[in-house]
Amino acid sequence: MSPESGTMLLEHIAPRLRAAIPKVVYQVGAENDEELVQDAIVTAAQLLDAVERNAKTVTPGNIAFYTILHLKSGRRSQCRSRADTMAPGTQLDRKSCVLSMEEEVGYDPELDEAVTLGDVLASNREDPAMAAARNIDWALFIETHDYRYGVIIEECARGGTVKDAAHRCGLGYGHTYQIRRKLESDLREFLGEQALEDALQTPRWKAGILADREHAACQADRRRQ
Repeated sequence: MSPESGTMLLEHIAPRLRAAIPKVVYQVGAENDEELVQDAIVTAAQLLDAVERNAKTVTPGNIAFYTILHLKSGRRSQCRSRADTMAPGTQLDRKSCVLSMEEEVGYDPELDEAVTLGDVLASNREDPAMAAARNIDWALFIETHDYRYGVIIEECARGGTVKDAAHRCGLGYGHTYQIRRKLESDLREFLGEQALEDALQTPRWKAGILADREHAACQADRRRQ
């Protein structure tokens, strides 16, 4: 795009888009006016470039008019599909609907608060990715250390005692206890000093869900007042 077209875009087309978009373009999903204006400027630049390459003459009003038509039809500078479920055009055609996780989908009479989409979809089960990563760490630790560490760890996971681990290892209680103390030291060195603290922390994704629920509860309290 030539410098002349760039000047036209910034000085004549962009102000028209900023004035018109909040009034005539429907926002889809999480879009806002400023985001739509920025997208419109990119679309206008693409139109100007195509006009230049075809040696056509247009006015700023022409480019602004067709840019706004693009936006109203659901076309964006980086997405013109009407098959992608996330695309604005598909949502404008009412073929899909993208909802916020905070969208209210019901009401819980016992808690006297709204039920959000995030509440419905959220699971109290552990994140599989976190569990898989932890299993990899444990497997690597056991493979690179005394095999009896694996026996002690397995007994702890099952709720067993040092005596149970000693019986499986064929050792005395005192010897097994010493191995367990060595295991604790090696494990702290292998995983890092913050490993235990990190393991006890609430995952960020779950903390976000809990915060949203508390927010919804506060809103319910305000409505009751």
